[in-house]
Amino acid sequence: MRHSLLVRNRSGRELLIATNGQVTAAVVDPQTGEVVGGFSGAQPAPLVIFRVAAGATEPIPLLIATASVAPRLGYVVPAGEWGIQATLALGPDRDSPRRRTPILPVTITD
Repeated sequence: MRHSLLVRNRSGRELLIATNGQVTAAVVDPQTGEVVGGFSGAQPAPLVIFRVAAGATEPIPLLIATASVAPRLGYVVPAGEWGIQATLALGPDRDSPRRRTPILPVTITD
């Protein structure tokens, strides 16, 4: 599923978010924060920078997928109430700081 992640910049300077054109979310257990699923496969790797001005809020494309990484769940994360979390690269360099979003609620249906 493709969606948008709204990023609010509460700092006093422009925020640069490095992506491949989108941010890929991990599916997590909302109680423990354990990563249980997400996208599995290759993605293009162009450097696409999203800019968020100081004090502004901007949408960034978000990819959500449900391939399981937890053997106890089987091949896909089952229907139910889960969370998603994305890691944002705050700059184009390999050593740029990274920050995780809070766990956001998501409902997976059959």
